[in-house]
Amino acid sequence: MNTSKSAIFFSTNCSDSDKEIVKQTTGIQNEALNEKYLGLPTAVGRSTKEAFEAIPTKIRGLMNGWGEKQLSCAARETLIKSVAQAIPTYSMSCFVLAPSTCQKITSATSNYWWSSKVDRRGMHWRNWTDMCLPKCQGGMGFRDIKLFNLAMLGKQGWRLMVAPDSLCARVLKGKYFHNCDFMSARKKKNASHTWRAILAGRKVLQLGCIRRIGDGNDTNIWNDQWLPGGVGMKPLCRKDEAKAEQVSELLSPDGLSWNDAALEQNLVPLDAEAARRIPLGRSMTDSWAWSGERHRMYSVKSGYRLLAASEAQQ
Repeated sequence: MNTSKSAIFFSTNCSDSDKEIVKQTTGIQNEALNEKYLGLPTAVGRSTKEAFEAIPTKIRGLMNGWGEKQLSCAARETLIKSVAQAIPTYSMSCFVLAPSTCQKITSATSNYWWSSKVDRRGMHWRNWTDMCLPKCQGGMGFRDIKLFNLAMLGKQGWRLMVAPDSLCARVLKGKYFHNCDFMSARKKKNASHTWRAILAGRKVLQLGCIRRIGDGNDTNIWNDQWLPGGVGMKPLCRKDEAKAEQVSELLSPDGLSWNDAALEQNLVPLDAEAARRIPLGRSMTDSWAWSGERHRMYSVKSGYRLLAASEAQQ
């Protein structure tokens, strides 16, 4: 072990004398709370505002240097997308940036785009929300920092859903949601910033995740998203004579085809037809899939687009 590259984390209840004994015994002199790890703070207070204040400061410093070159619109667009908006990416994949931090990044980016200067507020001919629209919709394709933050965090939640046996998933489940699944987990009072961030990213997963039907035992007909042709990926309504609760009750005894009689009894004709289009027999158990991609695996790009579309509808 390289002691010069190692650090110790002490709780607030540890006395200075005990700290010194541990340092002398292990040969490690650095304390984790005084450093950063992979560019991220090792300790975050009640708010992430101060912890990530260096991000907008760094972006402003870069843009001040660009402003002296009087670059063209195409060059400014490339620098904003490939450099300025890429700087906070790693931090946004682990934490929820404070609204004030997102606003500072957006303000600096907007001023530089319209006036080539960070500190000079020129005429903003279009709202920044419109500038974040894709070019095919009249925008410039810039990222909405807040929505992109949620899309990045959605990746962490997706990993907990598709790899529940991983060490990270087992640790988080044992501490935060041992009695339920991830999509039903609630935010606890003393939860860490990391767990709160993962729960914040669950918003995008709730919009695009869908159950891939295997045996149908783990999928509820009325509460889970499993019907691609339905509104909100759920059945439109529940018929008066409906008695089934799990999707498995809509399948034939061998589980390889749909039970037409059960479909007609529980679902309206439109939903029943959508259910018949779902292929069966590919898996023995139900699993999660992402509706935004053909390969059914979550991607930040499709998650961001889904969030943007949802915000536009609201």
